Amino acid sequence: MGVTRMVTDVVFDFDGTLVDSRALVLRLYNEIARRRGFSLLTASNLEEMRGLPLLERGRRLGVSPFHVPGLVGEFLQNYRKELSGLGFYEGIPELLSELRARGLRLSILSSNEESNIRDVLRRHGVEDWVAGIQGGSRVFGKARPLRALMKRRGLSREQLVYIGDERRDVEACRQVGVRMIAVSWGFDALSALREAGAEVIVDSPARILEFLERAPVP
Repeated sequence: MGVTRMVTDVVFDFDGTLVDSRALVLRLYNEIARRRGFSLLTASNLEEMRGLPLLERGRRLGVSPFHVPGLVGEFLQNYRKELSGLGFYEGIPELLSELRARGLRLSILSSNEESNIRDVLRRHGVEDWVAGIQGGSRVFGKARPLRALMKRRGLSREQLVYIGDERRDVEACRQVGVRMIAVSWGFDALSALREAGAEVIVDSPARILEFLERAPVP
């Protein structure tokens, strides 16, 4: 039998996984949508949108792929002004602390900007808990930056677990062949996560620990 490689690295998405930014994201999107003539996200259409792939959401809202770079740039510019109001989901600081205590290396891979992520972590006194941050990942795909992270650190697929809240996170992990834990409290609906092929979906940070306890770790 071959030797089982142990989990050494846990990589997190940021918005919707670690940080509760959904209300902020919705407000900033709608502010831009009003100026640019896109359809708004409302209480009546939000749940349906959470279950759709990104391209289909864009089609329903009148946001073509050509609009995305400008929209993202304007969004992040406005997001920077709101960082002081962002906080972790309940149980996340305790989860990060426990993972570190178990000797696991923590990283963040996100479409958000590294400076924004560091600012939030710094405000909460946990910036030095994270070994690396890769921001600015492509909106429509994280497979390439995930592979680059693994190559840079010399990691096998078995050594890494990714934790995220969106269909695109699930798809990226399936493309790369790494294990993923999908969280239910983020941006995408459970139906979207299941449709993308998520095998593990948790409803609390404590459940993440339970899953990792079943995986071989140092």
